[in-house]
Amino acid sequence: MIEYERITGENISALTPYFEIFACGICDNTIGAVYQWRDIYVSYYAIVEGMLCIRANYGAYGECYTVPLGAGDFEAACKANEADAKERGIPLRYCVVPDCQIPLLRSHYGARMTTESIRDWADYIYDAESFRTFSGKAYHGQKNHVNRFYREHPDAETVVVSDAETERECLAFLDRFREKHPEFSPLEENEWNGAKDLLVHRDALGQTAIALRADGEVVAMAIGEMKRDMLFEHVEKAMPDVPGAYPAMAQAFVKSFPDAKHLNREDDGGDEGLRYSKLNYKPLELREKFLVTVRDESAIKTE
Repeated sequence: MIEYERITGENISALTPYFEIFACGICDNTIGAVYQWRDIYVSYYAIVEGMLCIRANYGAYGECYTVPLGAGDFEAACKANEADAKERGIPLRYCVVPDCQIPLLRSHYGARMTTESIRDWADYIYDAESFRTFSGKAYHGQKNHVNRFYREHPDAETVVVSDAETERECLAFLDRFREKHPEFSPLEENEWNGAKDLLVHRDALGQTAIALRADGEVVAMAIGEMKRDMLFEHVEKAMPDVPGAYPAMAQAFVKSFPDAKHLNREDDGGDEGLRYSKLNYKPLELREKFLVTVRDESAIKTE
């Protein structure tokens, strides 16, 4: 049997080559997202014939697998997942499957698989240039908020987190951010911890952290990575009592990546407030993701 291991800070670097594949431009196939959420989703991995297999706990959907990544033997990786599911006594499910990977799974599982689109998993994809300018009627509100932020903080500056001192500033900012949100749910608490972890290990994981400093202290921060021409934003946080800090941070982050044509701000996880905010930024598309359930061969034969 293939042994699946917990994804940790010690072994994540060995997985880096597999995430170089663009894999339909979804956040779930980036090293930053997988690392940040590894403890929240209790993520395990195995390398099977040159393919990266990941098993994780997706809450209401239980333990699922993601579509194997790599240039190796896809069939062998699928069989390994199937054997692992059977040994663990769990249904064989693939989560966060983008539309472009459905044919790949169907080529292996055929009529055994069913698909269900999960709205909470859909990634929000934006035009990067729209964020750099916030021009036009669609972004009138965001532009007004950004103008207010810089009017009230004329000394505001965008800073790339590249040294220990700025990192300490950002960690202190995250602590202040946490103090402003005493009602954090366990999920939000884990996400906050993941943001700190991603910040500290940004260099090893190929992440870029950008901070917005005003009045002598960091008031907002974002972390992400580029894949081809798409910028993935894994973390975006701003002090809630600093008007305009969020849209100013969103704009400053994208401006820091002049080659980015598209921006992936990830999914909303079903959070109504987050969904409203992400829709308010006028996405080009919601990149749909599916739950794929694979029935046992014996069930097909008896039909």
